[in-house]
Amino acid sequence: MVDNVNPSSQFHPYQPERSIPQADRSTAGGLGGFRSKIDALGGRLRNTDVRSQLDKARTVARSNSGMVLGGLAALVIGAGLMRKRAMR
Repeated sequence: MVDNVNPSSQFHPYQPERSIPQADRSTAGGLGGFRSKIDALGGRLRNTDVRSQLDKARTVARSNSGMVLGGLAALVIGAGLMRKRAMR
């Protein structure tokens, strides 16, 4: 297939002009890209108010106690099955 719109362009017509070309995307991945993602996550965690997040989680758990108990039961059953399988 020949690109008759702009054959010298490295982008397709449906891609924004500010998107990263495929040749340059490989530098964003790998170990360096993973480390930058971890650093960004650490920065977001430093700016998070943990106490307010815990209060929000407690409020949701109090209002949906059946879901919380169901989730805990599923975790316990799953852990028991995994332990049983690992002991074989």
